Amino acid sequence: MVRILLFITLIAVGASGYLAYNDINGKIDNLTNERDSAQQSSNEFEEKMNDAVAAQSKAESEAETAVAELEQAKVTNIKLGQQLTVQRNRAETATANFNQATAELVESRQTSERWRQFEMEYGTRDSIKANLATIASVKNERDNFITENSILLSRIEQLSVELSRYTGTSVKVNLPSDLAGKVTAVDSQYDFVVLNVGEDQGVREHGELLVGRSDKLIGRLRVLSVEKNRSIANIMPDYKQSEIQTGDSVYSERN
Repeated sequence: MVRILLFITLIAVGASGYLAYNDINGKIDNLTNERDSAQQSSNEFEEKMNDAVAAQSKAESEAETAVAELEQAKVTNIKLGQQLTVQRNRAETATANFNQATAELVESRQTSERWRQFEMEYGTRDSIKANLATIASVKNERDNFITENSILLSRIEQLSVELSRYTGTSVKVNLPSDLAGKVTAVDSQYDFVVLNVGEDQGVREHGELLVGRSDKLIGRLRVLSVEKNRSIANIMPDYKQSEIQTGDSVYSERN
């Protein structure tokens, strides 16, 4: 009886141990499967992380490359802009030079045509030079003649004045038509005045001057003596219409 119970107990213990073993073994299998699944998930996550890091690195590298290409594109664009400006300036300069050359060509042709017409009317350059030389020679002779004639007339006038002193006759002495001056002093007692014009201005002895004040004729003078820049004249009583004063204007009869 005891043996039977002991056997039953052993069987029960064995059955319990077998069941416990099976249960533990199942749990171990489950844990192993879970571990394997977690390891696989971890490997997959790590692989995805590696892929993500690689993708990020690639993206960063591509971004850096894109930035570098953008900077290079900017530099290239600036250079192209500068080259375009240079080319535009060259084109504008060339156009301006062409327009100027065209205008000069047109002007040259017009000048050539005018000169051709001028030569047809007046002769060639050589003939014109010859004519100008002849004209210059004739003009020089004329000027010399005028100078000599003026000297002779002046001498004749002086001789006439000298002669009139001895004969008592009146001599007409011509004065420059633009002669003009002022009375600088008056001697009422002896009826003579001092003028601020003389030989350099064309005053001659025995020449006659008119005296005016405010566009009114007030007298007439006859020159007695002449110096370089002043002269002395008598007041002609027959023509005296008012008392002559310092500051009155004097001028030649033909002025």
